[in-house]
Parts: sequence; structure tokens; C-alpha cells
Amino acid sequence: KVNYEPRANHGNQFMKFLIFLRGVWNKMIQQMFSAEESVMDRLASQGREIFGLVWENTEGPNPVQVWRKKDRFEMRFGNRVVQSSCLREDPDQLVLSYTRHMMLCLLLVPEPQKVLHIGLGGGTISNFLHRLYPELEQTVIELNEGVLEAACQFFGFEEDSRRKVIIADAVEKIHELEEHYDLIFLDAYGPSSAPENLISIPFITRLSELLVPGGWLVGNFWTLNGDFEEHLNRWDKIFPTLYQARTRPTANKILFGRKNGKASLNGSLKDRAHFLQKKSGLDMLKMLVNLEKVE
Repeated sequence: KVNYEPRANHGNQFMKFLIFLRGVWNKMIQQMFSAEESVMDRLASQGREIFGLVWENTEGPNPVQVWRKKDRFEMRFGNRVVQSSCLREDPDQLVLSYTRHMMLCLLLVPEPQKVLHIGLGGGTISNFLHRLYPELEQTVIELNEGVLEAACQFFGFEEDSRRKVIIADAVEKIHELEEHYDLIFLDAYGPSSAPENLISIPFITRLSELLVPGGWLVGNFWTLNGDFEEHLNRWDKIFPTLYQARTRPTANKILFGRKNGKASLNGSLKDRAHFLQKKSGLDMLKMLVNLEKVE
């Protein structure tokens, strides 16, 4: 008679061993996935190699998006049009050509005391002026609260004792303003164009009334829409002194309109460009070539 019991005992021990191995293997797999998730979470928290759409707010009149590129952040309103851009390492620098050309107004108003912005965008122009003029007071009227949120979170903008943001419809709010300004920047755009009520003759006329004598309104206009000449004619009816500057051959044009009043400026525009170039770091002499008086 053959006794099979010892062989059965060996089989049970072998099965127990396999079960043990399977438990060890499962534990190793769990640890591997846990470690991988931990690494991915750490990389995400450090922002490594995470590009493209990184933030979005869809609660306002237009979706506000922030896109991360290799060296910068870009603000968009739900399409490919870049509304604002700033270097991640230096948000006070003016990246977009049209914003730099708008600073030609500083040749016309070398020491502004009060500035009004219609439209915030990323706040890059306000940031630049905030650093350049330590005593300057700035007021911003912005319709979309999501724009302010993006500007503060990604573009280095912040309110303080020298600059404030009013969340409101500028068409209504400008009639409540009592202060007067040395410079007013008109740069309010939607996804594809500027709202008509913000570029109309009544609105521009009201902005001119908010300027101090000799103050300047500075407006940014897209030229690809084919309606720039219409805007130019509107401004020409309101401002006795009018300049324009093209930022690039097929890009934006900037208009500079001066309210009645004598200009108290010393030296030529070229002399002032030399001085401001050293002070601001902008290539004012190169941009000055693009500035011309509208006759």
C-alpha cells in the first residue's frame, strides 16, 4: 500500500508559497504605482514641462484663458488671439510690440501723475508704468472679473495704494468719474474686436473730457479688420493734435490724441527718446521712426 500523504503535504506547502509570492508581488506593484503617482504629483506641483492651457474662467462675458509657453504666459479669450503676454521670470517687461509702441506717449507726457486704463488685460502696461514711475497713480476699469483674477495670478499684477481696479462697464462708469488724467489708455478688446460702444464718438469724446489740459488719449487698434480709417476719422474729429504709430507692417496701429492745451515739453522728440530709452530700457529711438503726425 502506497502512502500519498507526504506528497499531499508538499503540495499544500507549495500552494502556500505561491500565495505568499503573489502577495509580495501585488504589494510591490502597489508601491510602484504609488511612487509613480507621487513623482507625477511632485512634477505637476513644480510646473515642470506642463505647457498649453493651464487656467480658465468661463463665468464672465468671455472665457478667460491662460496658456503657458516655454518662457511666458499668454492670455486669450477662447481663441488663438493673444490678448496679453508676459515673461514668467520678468512680468514687468513689455513683450508685445503694440504695448511697447503705446509707450511712445511718454515722449509726449514725460512725467504722468495720473493714468486711467480702459481694459486691464494682463496688466502689463500698468506693471511697466508702476515700476517706472514710483509716484504714479493708476485707475483701471475692467468688465470681466476673470481678467483681473488671471492678471493677479499669472501676470504679476496686484492692487495697492497707487493703483486700483474697478470692475464695471466702462461705458457707464466713465460718467461717474470726477478725476482728470494725464494719460488714458484705451485697449479694451473682446475675442475678435473692440466693442463698438468703447470706440464710438460719444465714448471717445467723454474720455477726452477726462483728460487734463494737454493730456493724451492712447488707443490700440487692429488693422486686419479693415476699419482703421474709420477710427482715425473719429479721432480726427475730436482731437486737434493727432499722431499715429504702426507697430509692424500688418499688425496694430496706435493713435495718440491730445486735448486742447499747450505742450510744456523741452527739447525734440529725439532728445526725449534718448533720455527715456536709458530710463525705461525700451528702444524708443527705433520706435520713434514709426511715429507720425496725422495732418
